Amino acid sequence: MATIFIVFVSFGCVFVLGIAAFVLCCLIKKWKCSKAIEKNEMVHVDQHLQVHENILQGPNGMKTVAITVDDDLHVHDEEECVKNEKLGTASTSKA
Repeated sequence: MATIFIVFVSFGCVFVLGIAAFVLCCLIKKWKCSKAIEKNEMVHVDQHLQVHENILQGPNGMKTVAITVDDDLHVHDEEECVKNEKLGTASTSKA
């Protein structure tokens, strides 16, 4: 009975150490990749300007001009993640 207990405890320790090693490898890989990623914040701005001119004739025959200006401004924030990768070029030389 004692040997069965010792075997299960040993396998349990090996299993826990394996999981800990896997988690540690994943964290190291994530840490290295986070250094290689560069974040660029881009702001996209749309501006629309509409001018309406209304000419109305008054009761005395005078013309009245009414100008309406509509200014429409939209700002969109965009985040873009770009990996910094070194591109290698293969050079072949023919002799």
